[in-house]
Amino acid sequence: MVSEQKAVKIQSFRFPYSLFRNLIQFLAFFALNLLAFRFVYPFIEVNFIPVPVPVLSSLNSSYALLGGVLDYFQVMLSHPLFPLIPLATILVIGSVFGRFLCGWACPMGFIQDLILKMKGVTTKVSLRKHVSLIKVKYFVLFLIVFFSSTLALSIFLQAGSGYEEALGPFAEGILLPIAPETTLFSTIPRLVQAGMESGLLNFTSLTSFGYIVLLGLFILAIFFVGAYMVPWFWCRYVCPTGALMAIPMRFSFLGLKRDPSKCTKCGDCVNICPMQVRILDLPWEKFNDPECTLCLECVGACSSSALSTKML
Repeated sequence: MVSEQKAVKIQSFRFPYSLFRNLIQFLAFFALNLLAFRFVYPFIEVNFIPVPVPVLSSLNSSYALLGGVLDYFQVMLSHPLFPLIPLATILVIGSVFGRFLCGWACPMGFIQDLILKMKGVTTKVSLRKHVSLIKVKYFVLFLIVFFSSTLALSIFLQAGSGYEEALGPFAEGILLPIAPETTLFSTIPRLVQAGMESGLLNFTSLTSFGYIVLLGLFILAIFFVGAYMVPWFWCRYVCPTGALMAIPMRFSFLGLKRDPSKCTKCGDCVNICPMQVRILDLPWEKFNDPECTLCLECVGACSSSALSTKML
């Protein structure tokens, strides 16, 4: 009788994937912004590490320990240099782990998770609208690649001075100056610092930084409003890094599988998925949906333990 009760307890136990992932996100958030601690603890001897990672971590930030792979991609092309290391990073990490870092280590993803937990309600988007909006991030990625590549080509052919001047502050990276992570971790701290030095932080200090700052703040507002209205709004529909990592995600070694003998098709996995992946419509042997960030919320929500990770 006692052994049967123990067996029932073991079967009913569910690993707290969501809590564990949030803990990893929390640690990653501070690890990626580790240089901020130097302002509080000057004795910390930590310097920026020039290694690209497939998350949203701005190269413009004074706090970032590592820079985002897409930022490296844009900056290298603008000099112009072939972005071999960023492309290799995307290929290697993407083909092995897919979009795992999107769900477990991205600072902006962590912020969206916090907003979702504070809201407490998951909003669903109609399938037709959802499928259409997914294309937006690929269009954003196309614009970045197009302008960065054409600028690199024009500079390489020594015909890019006019083009570079026309792009202005966007020549260093078409999205870099106005990306939400740049605004949050670089622009706003600079605004606050300028306000503290002048003794006043007002709209005059905002406009003195130019239209780039205002545009960045507007995009950051879209990020926060979107994250409140739709779970992981930026990851789903706008993030070009997510679009970039979604390409090798289709063929990544790490994926998910569903045991049809255990699955009751209750739909709990679909309802909890922050990326609104249609899990029950995917192959049960293994699925690598390009929108899946491998957050494992579906695995934790499955009462019949039908979902699990699969390598290769």
